[in-house]
Amino acid sequence: MKRTITDVLRRGLDTTIANWPVIVLRIAESLVFAAIAIAGILAAIVPAIVAAGLSADDIRNSADPGGAVVEWLVSHLMLFVWIFALAFIVLGIMIAIHSFVEGGSARIYVDGERAAAKRSGIVRDDLRVFTFDRWLAGGAASWWQIFWVYNLAWSVTLMLVLVPLIITIILMLAISDTVGRVVVGCSGVALAVLILIPTGIVTSIWCKKAITICVARAVSARDALRQGWREFRSDLGRHLAVAVIVFVISMALNSLVSGFSVPMNISQHKFPTMALMFAPVRVIAGVIQGMIGAAISSFFLACFVSMTEER
Repeated sequence: MKRTITDVLRRGLDTTIANWPVIVLRIAESLVFAAIAIAGILAAIVPAIVAAGLSADDIRNSADPGGAVVEWLVSHLMLFVWIFALAFIVLGIMIAIHSFVEGGSARIYVDGERAAAKRSGIVRDDLRVFTFDRWLAGGAASWWQIFWVYNLAWSVTLMLVLVPLIITIILMLAISDTVGRVVVGCSGVALAVLILIPTGIVTSIWCKKAITICVARAVSARDALRQGWREFRSDLGRHLAVAVIVFVISMALNSLVSGFSVPMNISQHKFPTMALMFAPVRVIAGVIQGMIGAAISSFFLACFVSMTEER
């Protein structure tokens, strides 16, 4: 029997609260991501600083500025290859870690739904099944499939976005007029953004649905995406409504927290020395927003699990 949107949201909230340690683990994930990002930036910047032998004076004083730039780019080709490879590796590591966290979290929520289904008069305690071992086992069992769920789904989306960009580049090369190139370039980028926004939203919902199916039914990434797309289309209204409501809640909570920093921003423009005084408050606001993001992500996943596991 299908639950109403209200029931899905209530069940997702109960599951999230009953298994609150999942939120703590998501916050830890954010801290790990920050550390990886800082390490990646340092690994990219240090070689760039060492290798940067071209200054603005070198370009101005050169008899052939364009040739000087090209020569510098060619001579530092390996640096750009290293930066690209590093970014690729860092992104892959982050996706793998996030896949593990999503797999472990989904395992907890699926097991909670199944445990509650065996009991009558369901209360929040019936959904409480979290153990760290269960979370680890869930992540270890499904992270690889979820990793490919993300890669396959977002590859399709990026291909849809790349089509207008490639056409734009071809048209810009074919047009000799500078104004025409600018118009075509701006139009192509605008079209790509307009395609990216709705397809990105749909892909996010599709991935979330596929993840719940992957964990609940122990299927491959391709099967999870196929089943997820079919169930998403057949129940489009509920899935979109839940996603929109969760997004609105997230925006409202983050806006509420951000609202406390508005007076500080105004004050520091008039009194620059007050920026240092308000720094701890800004740090606290950032931490609170991170906690909200972790809670909302858990709530969103729990809602989709409740729809996937409904009897």
